[in-house]
Amino acid sequence: MPIYMTFVMGPKESYFFNTPTHWAWHNLPPEIEALFTTPPPPTDVLELALGDAGAYFMTYRDASTNTILCKHYNLPNPLTEYLYHGNPHVIRDLATLSVSLGPYESYYAHDKNSASWANLPAGLEKAVLGRLVSQDAGKTEWREGGGEAPSFGLYLFPHHPTSYILLLTTGKAFSNLPEHTWEDYNKISPRLPQLRQSNAPIPCIPILPPTPQPGSQSTLPLQQP
Repeated sequence: MPIYMTFVMGPKESYFFNTPTHWAWHNLPPEIEALFTTPPPPTDVLELALGDAGAYFMTYRDASTNTILCKHYNLPNPLTEYLYHGNPHVIRDLATLSVSLGPYESYYAHDKNSASWANLPAGLEKAVLGRLVSQDAGKTEWREGGGEAPSFGLYLFPHHPTSYILLLTTGKAFSNLPEHTWEDYNKISPRLPQLRQSNAPIPCIPILPPTPQPGSQSTLPLQQP
């Protein structure tokens, strides 16, 4: 499956950047850092969100079992209810599940079937509701057969209000990031892939080059601190 791109920054200069060829991180919660520093590390990181008061959500592909797993801590109660819906395990589609955490226990979460949100800024919630057709626990329908579903090529960072990364489907990127991220981001940004946006409410998908044949040159190694 393709690796979605992730750019997230949290408190105490924590960040995680993920692209199809690189990942880089700094000062993540100990439970997450342990996944990267204890062999074997995850094969893919599909989603990582950092919030207030130590909150985080992460989905990743386990290298030993080749299954998608998730870890989370201190999530807003409505988000926990959306993820589990009274079951002992997460019932959402982990392969397409995306979570954004904001201040004041705000969040937006969605997978290929449904979406959930709470405490969004008034203007953003109005925009989301204006695109909604219907919603229940298992299904969210958007206008234009899904074409109006919220999608994300713009990354904002609640702990760094003036920072952003804007990705275009042409492969161009515009950013304003704090200095402690520059070294890693400058390694990643020249090789950001072109993106393809679908009608489904999932992040833009990188358009990857053909898989190299045996004996050909491999992609750049993943960057680690």
